[in-house]
Amino acid sequence: MSISRRSLLKKSVVAGVAGAVGVPLAASSKKGRNKRDRKKTSVSETGQGLFFGYEPFTQELVLPRVLSRLDGGERLDPKPGAYPRAGGLGRSPVAPTGSFEDVSHGIAPEFGHFPDMNQSNTGFSNGDTHEAEFGLVIEETLHRFVPDGPEVPIFAYRDVTQPPGSGTTPGPTVVVRYREPAVLRCSNDLTADRGTLADGQVNSTGNNHETSIHLHGGHNPAHSDGYPDFYTLSGESRDYWFTNCGPQVTDPETNFAPVHGDKFDEAWIPTTLWYHDHAMDVTGFNVIKGLAGFFLVVDEREDELARRGVIPEPGGDYDIGLAFTDRRFNADGTISYDFLDHNGYIGDVQTVNGKVQPYFEVERRKYRFRMLNASNARIYEMRLSSGQKMCIIGTDTWLLPRGVEVESFEVSPGMRHDVIIDFSEYEEGDEVFLENILIQTDGRKGKDLDPDEPTPLLKFNVVGEALREPEVPCVEGTTIRGYAVDVGEGVDNEPGLPGQWAPIREDEVVATRRFTADRSMGAFTINNRFFNPRRADAVPELGVGAERWLFVNKAGGWWHPMHTHLEGHQVQAVNGKLPRRERRFNQDLTLLHGGEKAECLIKFRTFSGPFAFHCHNVEHEDMRMMAVCDPTPGPGNTDAFDKAAPLDGEREIDSDVSGVVPSCLDLEHDHYLYFDVAGDLDRLAGRGVGFPECDYDMLLRGNRGRVK
Repeated sequence: MSISRRSLLKKSVVAGVAGAVGVPLAASSKKGRNKRDRKKTSVSETGQGLFFGYEPFTQELVLPRVLSRLDGGERLDPKPGAYPRAGGLGRSPVAPTGSFEDVSHGIAPEFGHFPDMNQSNTGFSNGDTHEAEFGLVIEETLHRFVPDGPEVPIFAYRDVTQPPGSGTTPGPTVVVRYREPAVLRCSNDLTADRGTLADGQVNSTGNNHETSIHLHGGHNPAHSDGYPDFYTLSGESRDYWFTNCGPQVTDPETNFAPVHGDKFDEAWIPTTLWYHDHAMDVTGFNVIKGLAGFFLVVDEREDELARRGVIPEPGGDYDIGLAFTDRRFNADGTISYDFLDHNGYIGDVQTVNGKVQPYFEVERRKYRFRMLNASNARIYEMRLSSGQKMCIIGTDTWLLPRGVEVESFEVSPGMRHDVIIDFSEYEEGDEVFLENILIQTDGRKGKDLDPDEPTPLLKFNVVGEALREPEVPCVEGTTIRGYAVDVGEGVDNEPGLPGQWAPIREDEVVATRRFTADRSMGAFTINNRFFNPRRADAVPELGVGAERWLFVNKAGGWWHPMHTHLEGHQVQAVNGKLPRRERRFNQDLTLLHGGEKAECLIKFRTFSGPFAFHCHNVEHEDMRMMAVCDPTPGPGNTDAFDKAAPLDGEREIDSDVSGVVPSCLDLEHDHYLYFDVAGDLDRLAGRGVGFPECDYDMLLRGNRGRVK
């Protein structure tokens, strides 16, 4: 059925949107297990039902392939920064020719102007601008969630070197080195005329689908950050320039990040990131259809930890990415999605790396699991069925200063937990389950923790003989990043591992902002205002101290995981108390339970905006629970690429890339919550980000100026 996705969001549309009755996977047995014995856990005890005849934990876990690097004759053509146009090549592209080789959206204007972000400084195809090139195609293809189940239409990321139709969910894993800038070319093959099964194509919607790739946890220019309406349009391509670095250190004499400085804040070296769709209004639909993948950055500290045996080799056989999602399915096996359910998508079928409740064979040794909650709204409390403790070495994008041992941890949508699990104490033939013990029946919030009613997600089958020599254990207090300053912990760093992590100091705070999660007109808001991509809700000065952001949940019974782009933050307190031990360092997501207030410290460095921050329950995000931060250079910063005008809804954005609505729209006026014809981008103003100067009535709801 051909439908307009945004038309379904209008209140006048009622029919034809909710999926048919899904085929549920039975919940866990209510009998529970009084004793958790690592040697006596069996499939029969999980109490799971059948999904299209599939018995849980009888198909093997599938690991995403690594995205191919483009070398030699396979490098991007046209090369990044030089696109076809009348009279020759230029930095700004012209209207597309319809060929994916024609990159119609160009590249971030900052491309080529920050050579010192390149650690090795060896250059590649464009001087010192980048060293790695990748290609992704977004396509619709068929996927089996269970071995003998139906072929299900999904949206997928495909390695450009692989044949059409081979896209996967999650998509290929990108692996780069720290400060190894990369260009990723995204080609959007989700066109309305992409054909049918008869000619080898999959087209379940009959529509064009715009997309916007967000590298979650990345420190990148706004034009490469996946801003909600900086699209890759259907049938066209876009180059994303990823710096793969941390923030530049502020020059203490000028309070600015040096334009060509080579000093970076080691406290914020990225490690485990992920990429996913971020297209305005339809993120929930695009993500549940499959658009997500891992993005890993490896630095010298990880290499050293691997040499010492503290962690497995980064990217090696014992470094495993696990993406957890929950889905509902229609009776014919297709994914069910209700566009009018704004509470948050909750499924009754649990998947790991795109497969329903798989198993994974593990040797009797340590493994590193990068656990990603790629669900739209489900929140997990993860534990092992045996009761064994897990050693957390990182949360979200960053490694911790020291390992933290826990029996369980909470993970909301978008969060990552970097976890070491040691299977050396088990015997061959033992079975251990990774379980969720948080009961959640709708998208509002988790209900209760019930250790006696777990939902098993993944089964570990222990195989092989014990190692001849014991490995270095990862335990409470094991040095990972280490402390760069004395924080009163009373434990020194290990010899040869200089400290890197440092807290944001209270005396660095120069401003305080309050962002309240609330509801209005059946939608979700921040500070009682709906998201407007042309209005800034915060305009911090780049490189000037830190800010205190207060995230406050006054949205009734809903829980809201708040995500900040460009920069991570450090939570000081939640309702006046310290957060859980593993969440006291760097993170890009903070989960607000009902009535909670989180006090966070955050810095803004390197790049001017606009950048979004929002609730990562993606249905809440689509329903306008998103705001804009537009970091802006302070006095004295003369770099031309940092002089974009503040995003005040009146002045034109100084930018060259992608497409935004070319009309002057007061989105909140007369209940007009969504971009309609303009939002579907039938027209673009000069094919650039720039838009006509608009004389908004700033007293109208949603346009009342910036949050102080």
